[in-house]
Amino acid sequence: MSVFLTCARLLMGLAPKILADDVKLHKYLLNRPSPQAAPIPAALRSSCQIEEREHQGQRVVTLTPRTGKRDLHVLYLHGGAYVNPLHHSHWSIISAVIGATGATVTVPLYALAPEHDYRVGTALIDTVFDSIVSARKGERIVVMGDSAGGNAALTLALRRRDDGLSLPDHLFLFAPWLDLSMRDAEMRGLENKDVMLAVDGARVCGRMWAGDISPELPYMSPLYADLRGMPPMSIFQGDRDIFVVDARKFAVKAQVAGVTLDYHEYPGGFHVFMGLTFLPEAKDVFRKVEAVTRYLGNAA
Repeated sequence: MSVFLTCARLLMGLAPKILADDVKLHKYLLNRPSPQAAPIPAALRSSCQIEEREHQGQRVVTLTPRTGKRDLHVLYLHGGAYVNPLHHSHWSIISAVIGATGATVTVPLYALAPEHDYRVGTALIDTVFDSIVSARKGERIVVMGDSAGGNAALTLALRRRDDGLSLPDHLFLFAPWLDLSMRDAEMRGLENKDVMLAVDGARVCGRMWAGDISPELPYMSPLYADLRGMPPMSIFQGDRDIFVVDARKFAVKAQVAGVTLDYHEYPGGFHVFMGLTFLPEAKDVFRKVEAVTRYLGNAA
């Protein structure tokens, strides 16, 4: 655990915890103005060709590096508990991914809860992935996601497996949200170590995203899915994050199901710590991502 990670966690602990008060959170979400994604940073606009389009009122952004481009396409699904729009830290992760891999990255800015339930956002994600597959010219296709985006990456793969469709070549999951119902009581014991998340607030967000179906269904909570036949995946998880409880269980379940999985747990790591890309631990994450994608390229 680096001193930089420790300092970052302590500083983040000074701010009010995200999702801490479920009652206030619920009231805020039902009365908030329309959520807006963080703008694309100037540095990314300079280093990448940017294509923006709309599908059923939802933006889709594709970034192609001007130099160093490789035969790799990343579908990046941002986190935010399914209620928060893409944050500037997500652009930092995307920038680091492009720098490490030379990938073209497509980012769907999917519709959020509570204004919408899962149906609108997942329809966009499915459509965008289909379009990437249709346009494929020999490149590898991987899906990455952080937090709720990790959930979305897994549920996309589950739907495609069950429908007999082509799967991503790899899944990269950064602190994935694996159980929207937040059922495991062990998470309560970690709340005081987690500087960002709280069980009750996350549960509210999960119910909003699930809408009129149970948040415990496998297409909502991959922890409860049959994982046989899923693509290879890598999980990057901090141990000062309540999601670590389910990440450990999921890793064991996936390996028992015969899934090729690399599980990396970082001591002292808070939720989606790799969003602070200057941290030594974050740099290690992106080095590992680069190594896996290079192997995929060599195996093509």
